[in-house]
Amino acid sequence: MTERKKRGKAGDKTICLPIQDEINYSKLVEDHEAYRGYLNTEIAKHPELFPEGIEQGYRFHGLVESLRQGIKTRRIYLPTSHQAYQIRPDFVTPYMSEQSEIASKALYLGLAEKVHSRLNWQRDRQLSHRLNRIHRDGHKRD
Repeated sequence: MTERKKRGKAGDKTICLPIQDEINYSKLVEDHEAYRGYLNTEIAKHPELFPEGIEQGYRFHGLVESLRQGIKTRRIYLPTSHQAYQIRPDFVTPYMSEQSEIASKALYLGLAEKVHSRLNWQRDRQLSHRLNRIHRDGHKRD
C-alpha cells in the first residue's frame, strides 16, 4: 500500500494577488494574456508573495468561480514542484467568505463596540462610586 501525502495547512495553496484600484478584475481574469502579463509583473515586483520555483515557469490550471462572492479566480500549476495554487485577489478574504473592505469595517465596529462597552463600564463604576459616597456621607449627617 502506498503512503499518503500529508495534507498541508489550510490556505497554504492560495496566493493573494494585489490588485490596483484602477484595474477591472473581472475583465482581467477573463483575458488570459492580460492576466499572464499582470501576474508576471507582480511576480517581478513582489517575489515574496509567490512560491519558490515560480521563476522557472507556471501554466494556467483552470478557472474557479466562488459561489459566495461570484468572483472568478485562476489556478496555476508549477511543473517544477508539481503543485497547483489558487490565486485570489486581495480584495476578498481567505476562503472567499467576504470582501476585505466589508470585513475590515466589521472588525472596526467590533473593536469600537468593545471600547464603547469598556467606557460604559467605567462610567457606571464612577457613578456607582459617587452614589456610594453620597449615600455614605448622607448617613454621617444624620
